[in-house]
Amino acid sequence: MFTDDKIFTRNGYFNPKNDVVWANNRNDENEHGGIHEREKYPVSIMVALGATWNGITFHFFFQRGERLNGKTYLDELLPFYKMGGDRLFGHQNWGFQQDGTSGSQIRPS
Repeated sequence: MFTDDKIFTRNGYFNPKNDVVWANNRNDENEHGGIHEREKYPVSIMVALGATWNGITFHFFFQRGERLNGKTYLDELLPFYKMGGDRLFGHQNWGFQQDGTSGSQIRPS
């Protein structure tokens, strides 16, 4: 099972290093989407899921304002992924590939 998590915001995604608008002047730039406004604290939701050869897990929606950290990962996300893997594979053996986020790097003490 391969896993990942993502934060979705109302602002969408804009990378100023890669998203370039070429224009002759400022008015042309504005007509072609040259101005990108962003909210300081946009509405957002964090979602996680796992993907396997047999299908994908159900979506895991974090609570409002909750972010992935070591406690959330160990207490909520790992059991969720185990339940999803068991549902998709039944009694077969299956493997788990962590996505390498900071939350999944924390080990229980």
